[in-house]
Order: sequence, then C-alpha cells, then structure tokens
Amino acid sequence: MRDFIKKHYGSQKQCAAELGVTEQTVGNWVKRNPRGILKHAKKIVNNKNTTYLQLHGEVEFREHELEVLEPIREGEV
Repeated sequence: MRDFIKKHYGSQKQCAAELGVTEQTVGNWVKRNPRGILKHAKKIVNNKNTTYLQLHGEVEFREHELEVLEPIREGEV
C-alpha cells in the first residue's frame, strides 16, 4: 500500500490532498484499514494510471500483511 501511494501520488500528504482526506486517514489506510481507500477507487482509477483490479490487489495484499505477516514479526521480537 505504501508503494502504491508513493508510485501514484509521491507521498501520503499528496495522496490526502488529491483525494480530499486528511493525512491521518491515508496513514490509517496503510497501518490499519487498507479497505478504506476503496471508497475513492473511482477517482483513483480515473486519475491515475491504474485499474480497479490493481488497487483491489494492493488492498488485499496489505490486509494479508496486517493479518498474517505483521503479527509474526511482532512475535519474533
């Protein structure tokens, strides 16, 4: 999700500005609730060089990271 935002917006700040949300909202998409970005899917697909399928894939991958991979990392510490 971070890479997707960086590729298409340059920064979380710019992403927030273009989508009309706060930087905290974009941070929440990255850290807790990636599915929230889908509310803006139409605008993202229309204005960026991406498809809904690519955006949805990023969301699903980030959800997988949050549910499966990050708890494993925390357990290793």
